[in-house]
Amino acid sequence: MHAETVVDVRAMSAGGMQGLAAGQLVQQATGGDLDAFEELIQRLQRRVYGFAYQHLRDTEEAHDLAQEIFVKLYRNLGRYDVDRPFEPWFWKLAANTSINYRRKRVPLPAEATDEAADDSSALPRHDPTLVQALSQLDPSYRLPVLLHYYADLSLEQVARTLNSSVPAIKSRLHRARAQLRNSLAEAEEIGGS
Repeated sequence: MHAETVVDVRAMSAGGMQGLAAGQLVQQATGGDLDAFEELIQRLQRRVYGFAYQHLRDTEEAHDLAQEIFVKLYRNLGRYDVDRPFEPWFWKLAANTSINYRRKRVPLPAEATDEAADDSSALPRHDPTLVQALSQLDPSYRLPVLLHYYADLSLEQVARTLNSSVPAIKSRLHRARAQLRNSLAEAEEIGGS
């Protein structure tokens, strides 16, 4: 019995927070546990940066936006309802922060600089034509696309995140895909000529 306790303590200290659900981490972070908040950031960091990069298409701005999202998360931890799933609540916060950030900033750069291209080498490579087409989408279509396809949220979670119904999200995704298809076909036509 004593040996089992020792093994459990070692597993807890080695794995620490890794086995905890996001909701439990939020509860601990709300109570002032900075290690729990750090673990939460570690889990979300890559997806948040990717979401920010897809939304802004600028590596420096994406880092700033990701940082702002985590600052907003920390400030709003007390508002999280532990009886509800964490991810939809978090991605709503991230989406709202992104919209507000974009309103405050200067227009998007037309082309990435060589330095930005070097910084993005650690990012997953996306077809520049697709990235351009995504950037042309209205935010009411782009956000559902990014949340569903990039952040891997279910349709129900995207609907909750954006305060909408599942049929409305399906409709927005359908329209977004149609617009993306048209944009990509036009780009192929222009590139093929």
